[in-house]
Amino acid sequence: MADFKRTNLIDEYNLMASFKPFFTFLLCALLTLYTLASHGVSEYENEVISSIEAIEKADINRSINSISEIVKKYPNSKLGHLMLADLLSVRAGSSELVNRFSQNTKQLIGLRDEIRQRWEYLKHPTPPTTGMIPSSIIQTSQDQEYVLIVDASRARLYVYRTTDKNYEYVDSYFMTLGKGGMDKRKEGDTKTPIGVYFVTGYIPGETLPPRYGPGAFPISYPNELDRIHQKTGYGIWIHGTEPENYNRIPLASDGCVSLSNDEFLDIKQYIKTDGSTPVIIARDFDWADPETIEENRNQFSAIIDKWKDDWESLDLDRYLSHYSNDLFDNGQHDYQSWAHHKTRVNSGKQFIKVNISELSIFSYPAEKEIVAVKFKQEYESDTYSSVSLKKQYWSRASDGKWKIIYES
Repeated sequence: MADFKRTNLIDEYNLMASFKPFFTFLLCALLTLYTLASHGVSEYENEVISSIEAIEKADINRSINSISEIVKKYPNSKLGHLMLADLLSVRAGSSELVNRFSQNTKQLIGLRDEIRQRWEYLKHPTPPTTGMIPSSIIQTSQDQEYVLIVDASRARLYVYRTTDKNYEYVDSYFMTLGKGGMDKRKEGDTKTPIGVYFVTGYIPGETLPPRYGPGAFPISYPNELDRIHQKTGYGIWIHGTEPENYNRIPLASDGCVSLSNDEFLDIKQYIKTDGSTPVIIARDFDWADPETIEENRNQFSAIIDKWKDDWESLDLDRYLSHYSNDLFDNGQHDYQSWAHHKTRVNSGKQFIKVNISELSIFSYPAEKEIVAVKFKQEYESDTYSSVSLKKQYWSRASDGKWKIIYES
């Protein structure tokens, strides 16, 4: 039987020399769940705390008993079963038994990758916990209380709350993304899209196959920019997990964002289903302090105000100068036909008045020089009035000026 020999937590723990690398890995797995629990992430993870005490006291039997209780309480925890098997393997005298007898190598690799990702997330200070904000958030509208940030590099879904002054980190969830990786291009590629999206509804779990868990929140993929880039596919959701798993291993969905069922039910409190809740998905994010976010907001709000003022001026050249000659395409017009359309529509008008409200501005994570803008537009002229939801995509040109490349 292999003996536990305690010296110093994590790096200085010792087992028999042949088991030291494996045991360090296992201890990291347990400490990962312990640390997550200490941050109040999950009640499930909180159950592992007693196992840490057993390991610290070099008591393999107590550690095995503790993890056995976790497995009994959470029988669908594949990670718990793996840790128990690993400890039993060590006690049997060989850390290779699990690998030798596993019939699902992909699942085994995925579970170990989950442990690694959780550990890496905790080992290094993360931007949200140090007060940093994803630079993709420039401005949210009054009805956007929360923003969901899907960070593939950390396998984390962050929740940010809109405050009077700026944005506040609220919570974090381990997540699974598409088995094909990131940047969805076509239907069936099992990749997760990158971009700025919005939750468009809710589908109850009882109307879905069991693999989606207690429900699903569809998001607005493909959006207007995706269609311009000729991306295809549909049915990208935030959803739960099949009942036989507590959560899925990393990269195990068909392109959706998958959470454990407990965490899916928890995140529901942050989501509206009327198309207002933003979901920003990226391989990774640039992070900024609150002062920089405020500067970005002021700068781009001024750009929107200038576009509005130039439209109201009835000076068509000034107004059209905000649109890209080369890139503008809204599915019906390129720049030339757009200019012709606006010349015809604005001809002979005595006045134009535009009111903008519910303005949201997000920089596009996949393409740093693109910004997604959405707002409620109240338009009035001497011949026509309307209220509509306006969507725009702005792109920074080579001369540094921002130009509209799409407008609904």
